[in-house]
Amino acid sequence: MKSLHHVISTLVALLVAVLLAAIVPTSASAATPLTAPSGTAATAPDLTSTDADGASVNCSSTRELGTSKVVRDKGMNAFTVRQYIGWCWDSRGSAWMNFASVYVWAQYHNLGFGYRAQAGIVVGGSGDTVGYTVGGNRQRLVYSTPVRTTSSCTQAWGKLLRGGSESAQGLTSLVC
Repeated sequence: MKSLHHVISTLVALLVAVLLAAIVPTSASAATPLTAPSGTAATAPDLTSTDADGASVNCSSTRELGTSKVVRDKGMNAFTVRQYIGWCWDSRGSAWMNFASVYVWAQYHNLGFGYRAQAGIVVGGSGDTVGYTVGGNRQRLVYSTPVRTTSSCTQAWGKLLRGGSESAQGLTSLVC
C-alpha cells in the first residue's frame, strides 16, 4: 500500500509539473530538467545521462530538497541553485547522497560574456563546501559531485565566476 501511495504521489507531482510547464512561458521560467513545483516532493528523472551542456551526475531516484534560491546579477535573475538527494554511485559503491545544481537563466546567458558556474554542498552551516565543481565556460547547467552527507544538515551553494569577478552567491534552505 505504501508503494502504491508513492507511485500515485509521484504521478500527481509529475502531472502538476507538466501542467505548470505548459502554463508558465519559457522566458519566465528557470526550469531545469529536475524542476518540481514548490512544496512538492516529485521524483526527478534518472540523471545518469549527459545533457546538452555536458552536465551529468551518476544518480537515480533523485528528488529536490528544500527551497531553491534564485540569484540576481546585473539587474536580472541570473541563476537558480537547487539541492537534491539521490541514489548515487562513487568509488565506494552506491548510497543516498546529496548534490547541488546551478542553472543559468537564458536571459543572463544571452548577454554573451564568459562565465563559469560553481556548485557544491554546505554541511551543517559551517561554510565549508564539499563536492565543489566548476563548470566549463558558459555551461548553463552544472552539478556538484554527489557527497555522502545525508546524515547532516545541508544546503546547496552556487556562484558564477565571470571576467575576473564573481556574482552574488546563492544558498538553498537548510535541510536536516
